[in-house]
Amino acid sequence: MTVPRYLLLLALRVAGLSTGISVVVGLWLAWTLANREFAGKRVLGALATAALALPSPVLCYYLLCVLGRVWPLTEINLVAAGVLSAMPLLIRASRTAFASLDPNLAKAARSLGASGWRVFLRIELPLALRPILAAIALAFARVLAEFAAAFWIAGQRP
Repeated sequence: MTVPRYLLLLALRVAGLSTGISVVVGLWLAWTLANREFAGKRVLGALATAALALPSPVLCYYLLCVLGRVWPLTEINLVAAGVLSAMPLLIRASRTAFASLDPNLAKAARSLGASGWRVFLRIELPLALRPILAAIALAFARVLAEFAAAFWIAGQRP
């Protein structure tokens, strides 16, 4: 069975957009969860990774078949579903990577006058880059797999 070209291009576009959004939001959230103390931190951490508890076909079937009847099935909705799928993986791996860094490096940079953004971009992100890149690749692959599973399941329904 061959896959139509438009469906393959749509899957790649949806996976790319949802992974990109997940990287921007997920890295910020992972860094915040790893480096800051605030009320509700445990709840936010649990909510950020809650989508990992749902099996992929169940999540996709719900999004495409149940919500597809309520909301129109547009590319924006598919990207939102992809973000819901990709972000927990990225947050979990990035949070672990940021938490494993030596906090004395960031403290030393701040004592020398570096801003928070500069410390993040010049010290913390390069040190945690390998696990983050692995998580990005895994998130992209998961979105592609869920996209395929969702359309396969949606095509199997009566």
